[in-house]
Amino acid sequence: MIARIAEFIYCYLLRPWPLRPITNWTIRQLLPKQILVGKAVVALNPKDPVVSGALRFGVYENAESRWFQSVCQPGMTFLDVGANIGYYTALGSHSVGPEGKVISIEPDPESFSYLKQTISANNSINVQAFQVAASDRTTQLPLYISNENRGDNRLYASSEARTEVLVKTQPIDELLSENDINQVDLIKIDVQGYEPKVIAGLSKTISKSQQIILITEFWPKGIREAGGDAKVFLNNLRNLGLTLYELKNDGEVSEISDDHDLISRHQGRKYTNIVGEKRNLY
Repeated sequence: MIARIAEFIYCYLLRPWPLRPITNWTIRQLLPKQILVGKAVVALNPKDPVVSGALRFGVYENAESRWFQSVCQPGMTFLDVGANIGYYTALGSHSVGPEGKVISIEPDPESFSYLKQTISANNSINVQAFQVAASDRTTQLPLYISNENRGDNRLYASSEARTEVLVKTQPIDELLSENDINQVDLIKIDVQGYEPKVIAGLSKTISKSQQIILITEFWPKGIREAGGDAKVFLNNLRNLGLTLYELKNDGEVSEISDDHDLISRHQGRKYTNIVGEKRNLY
């Protein structure tokens, strides 16, 4: 009940403009250096009131976290694309155990510095972290930094003015091969609409896997602004052999049977999470 009240206050009462600037300032003052989530330690970014703030108040992706912890098992290789400060990396490191492995991908230099602190705080010898942006080709692109929400950095220009940081991009198929990683069991992708490019650079890994589980953010507007198409993205996932489900806010999943309905329900800033799998999870 306390978590629900905190979520209501944080997400609904204090988020509208003009309360947002003072709310964000207040949250920044209340952020500790790190928090404990179960066995996992997460280093917080004192400049980020959104991701770090939501973690501080216990309202960060609760349904997604429960689902993740239910499927992340000992011995797995977990790929965390868009790791930010390392929340899922830390959870995954403890879940996969000493026989497992975590591959953590984060291009933003500031977020990557806190990711490294998170890895160090957990003594995570089973984690490899790479400061690179997952994409469909190796090049350099500007990363557009959100000053208010470090989880909203993008590899494409947005309507508001943003600081730009030049980052290396690379297909994850290529990165995995370079580091002798031959199999991935679980993938999390959260890159603000750039997911189709990430999947294009991961297609070999997904195609050759007999069993694999994927969770990816699905934001049609962001996909379009990044130059993609939401319907094509869904079809591409299925063509890689994945059965698709929608992860609902209550933590339940349902198989996606009507792409048009899914897309039409998530317009503007609305988004959801898609689970893809090559084994009978449900």
